[in-house]
Amino acid sequence: MKRLALLCLALAAGAAGAADIKMHRKQAGELDKTGWTLAASTEGRFSVRLPLKFNDFTVVDSDPNAAAARTFTVGARSSERIAFVATRIVYRKGAESAKLYYSRFEKGQDLPAKPDSITRRDFGSMPAVDVVLRKGDDLMYQRVVLLGADLLMLTVEAPKEHQASVQQLVPVFFDSLQVEAR
Repeated sequence: MKRLALLCLALAAGAAGAADIKMHRKQAGELDKTGWTLAASTEGRFSVRLPLKFNDFTVVDSDPNAAAARTFTVGARSSERIAFVATRIVYRKGAESAKLYYSRFEKGQDLPAKPDSITRRDFGSMPAVDVVLRKGDDLMYQRVVLLGADLLMLTVEAPKEHQASVQQLVPVFFDSLQVEAR
């Protein structure tokens, strides 16, 4: 399933070229009494709540032909193989590329499996889409938010055996997203 999330991220980011990864923090955050921690991206100007300690990193793609110039990610994976990932994608062509990749998610195009559901919604004044995918023994919930020139993707992936518990965690994670204005 991790490959499913990576494939969806690759589709939204475009073909990756030579990338430099800058790790800001590993296993960061302290869980509060609710069992969640605030995960603020060091450089991505967004935050989410996660039920695990998280990693925080930036990827800069130096390939001038790659659609994405930079990605900012916070994420975690449990011992049960439940992963929570939030990534802001900054495109070289700005809004033109962001709208193109967003429309592909909105239409369910180029995804690694046929979506179970696609739900359009709003994130404040910005359009968003929720996608649910199943492939083999895995499932993935994704929210993609169009932030003008960027996309912000929230992903929860898990083995199907954890579906009931994951369905309770997804809304908390998705609804916790906070984005700073540019």
